Amino acid sequence: MSIDAVIALFLQYKYFALVALSLLEGPYVMMLSGVLLRVGVISLLPAFIALSIGDLIADTLWYYVGYVFGDRFVLRFGKFFDITKENIEYAKELFSRHRKKILFGSKATAGFGFSLATLVAAGVVRAPFWEYLYLNVLGQLVWTTIMLSVGYFFGNLYIIVDNVLGKIFVIGAAVLVLYLLLRLGRRIGQQTKERLMNEK
Repeated sequence: MSIDAVIALFLQYKYFALVALSLLEGPYVMMLSGVLLRVGVISLLPAFIALSIGDLIADTLWYYVGYVFGDRFVLRFGKFFDITKENIEYAKELFSRHRKKILFGSKATAGFGFSLATLVAAGVVRAPFWEYLYLNVLGQLVWTTIMLSVGYFFGNLYIIVDNVLGKIFVIGAAVLVLYLLLRLGRRIGQQTKERLMNEK
């Protein structure tokens, strides 16, 4: 399939494509969607909804992996998803005291440094699903807004810059900013975990 055919297919089913792509790789797709929003390929509200739905479907799947398969999944397949037994036990201990804070904060800060472990642990400890979903939706609103905004900003810079070297610089800067945002989210999460563990 040619690149033109792929582009035509995306333009025809763009919001369904955003759901599917954000299910697989949320942050990068959200940031790229901000660029597409800036250049007028997609519209804000349907894109926001599609991205959020895709990411929340992934969260729901991970919850049910923990709920149905529990520790068996972690021991057998965890290494492929950077989920360790220690991360799950740590998440379970935090859940026992700070479930709501962990669920919301993990989503809003891209994972507290152990995102998948948090999602799987929610299922393992049988956190109430509707509470899990509600708090993930709230955190999702924050995270999607941040990622779309960053992408929109860099999309605007890309349009303004009128030379190849400048455009390459903008793309590199966008990738760096995304990396730093993910690192910042993990750093904030790590500090929050330590603080919560020390609370009585």
